[in-house]
Amino acid sequence: MGPSTPQPRRTPPLDSLRELAPGADVVHVRANPRDWTQGELVAAYTWPQHQGEALVPLSHAAFPDDSHHTALTIGAFLNAYRHLPVVGMLHASDAAYTYHVTLAPPSWSLAVGGPQ
Repeated sequence: MGPSTPQPRRTPPLDSLRELAPGADVVHVRANPRDWTQGELVAAYTWPQHQGEALVPLSHAAFPDDSHHTALTIGAFLNAYRHLPVVGMLHASDAAYTYHVTLAPPSWSLAVGGPQ
């Protein structure tokens, strides 16, 4: 019997993107639809304090330096999960598709009842 290889740990689909943009609630990613390995992290945001306000850019983000790993991670995510309800297309062209991915729901969506 050969050496045993540990089984990969199963993680929810969004975890791979959370690792690319720690602290982000929303990311915008772009990839070439003909070659999903050509992906990039375009932007990362947190939710604003109040509903209706603009997303807050994640200014302190330390994105990975390994662009090849980032491209492969985004490409693999989009290839497998681009049809999830938390993924929406922002823009499509011949060269690239850009998606909006919600990594965490906004705090106001979790509130029960309206303002008092």
